Amino acid sequence: MSELLARNFLRALSNASSCVARGDNEARVADAVAALEGAAEVLVIGSDEVVFSIVGDAFYLDRQMLAHASTEFDAMLADLTERGIDSITVAKDAAGSDLADLAALIAGDSADPLVGGSVRLNERSVRPSDLEVRPLHELRKSYSFSLDTLREVTRAGSLHLDGVIEAVDVLMDGGAEDASSSMLLATVQNHDEVTYYHSVNVCLLSMALGRFSGFGSDELRMLGLGALLHDVGRVVVDEVALRNPGRLTNEDWAQVRLHPQEGASTIMAASGSGQEIAAVIALEHHLRLDGSGYPELGGRQPHLFSRIVAIADSYDAITSFRPYRPARTPNEALRILLQGVGTTYDPDLLRLFVQMTGEYPPGSLLLIDGGQVAMVTEFADGHKRGLVVRSADGEVLAIPEPIDLADVTIVSQMMPDEAGVDPGSLLESVEHGEPVER
Repeated sequence: MSELLARNFLRALSNASSCVARGDNEARVADAVAALEGAAEVLVIGSDEVVFSIVGDAFYLDRQMLAHASTEFDAMLADLTERGIDSITVAKDAAGSDLADLAALIAGDSADPLVGGSVRLNERSVRPSDLEVRPLHELRKSYSFSLDTLREVTRAGSLHLDGVIEAVDVLMDGGAEDASSSMLLATVQNHDEVTYYHSVNVCLLSMALGRFSGFGSDELRMLGLGALLHDVGRVVVDEVALRNPGRLTNEDWAQVRLHPQEGASTIMAASGSGQEIAAVIALEHHLRLDGSGYPELGGRQPHLFSRIVAIADSYDAITSFRPYRPARTPNEALRILLQGVGTTYDPDLLRLFVQMTGEYPPGSLLLIDGGQVAMVTEFADGHKRGLVVRSADGEVLAIPEPIDLADVTIVSQMMPDEAGVDPGSLLESVEHGEPVER
């Protein structure tokens, strides 16, 4: 079974439970439950039922860990663990009413234990010995810790930088300075928590570029602090504006443009000596190299750290899904960034970013001559290495095969949904040489 199908179901479940928790109107909840019912129908094709297990800090499907899904839906994972749920069984032809009850239970809006029916909880006794249990990759654990930190600081009503600095240090200790791993992990997205995931991705990419540029640990820490908090001002922006699938109204756009000042003010109120640069980054990350952009700061050039974050911010935004546009491939993102060289982006930093990532950054899915699909895993010393993840006849390989991409002809770059492969879920196989989640 593809992890993409499992993630689609968990995403639909997360969205439905969020609708219930927010108290959305009946029509929106009904639409979310209908989408969940559709995801469940696709999930169980070819089987009588599918069982998700929750063990430790991860979701499992059958015996294998869903590493990417465990990172993307770590908040839901924590909620399930807190409620004592260790398995979810989804039967074929799962009823919409049962799925709605499951969403309500996760949202804390129901105490129904869901015993019997087409969706059942804790029906199977799950023991670690029954599963291929292993800890999440250190960088994934660091990623989840950073997400939790951002959730806490934005919901607390006041910002405490000590916790955010700890999250940056945890990311650094987990390997965030390694460009290849950072690029791979930055494919993690949760459409219901765009700002949180985007902020961690920008932090990962900024620190990777900072290390590639020769920064020391102290500089990386302050760069990471500002990058992780660069969008903290968005918490004051009306959620309707952020989720609007169409063009923003003038009122919405004016509100969105306030987030750099709001973020800078919030950080300055919480910062200590030497931490002020984080506020500068928040203020300037939408300021262009030529002094244009917003907010209007009299045409001044942004700080070096702000210029780094601007590149990482744009790259992650372009390669991520947004309600108003689809995601673009990494290669397309680099081409778009290069259109702004010298005006929007610092040419020297952008050159280093492209040099760091290569034309096809780690995580890129490439259709190669012969019809196979390969994922780029490493770009070092001008040399691309990767894994064949799908055969010429369209079969996703249980054990990806190493390949030297210098020896092949690249036909085109593919999006994950088009290739039927999830780059983020392959990180564990890259690090540990284990079979991927099917």
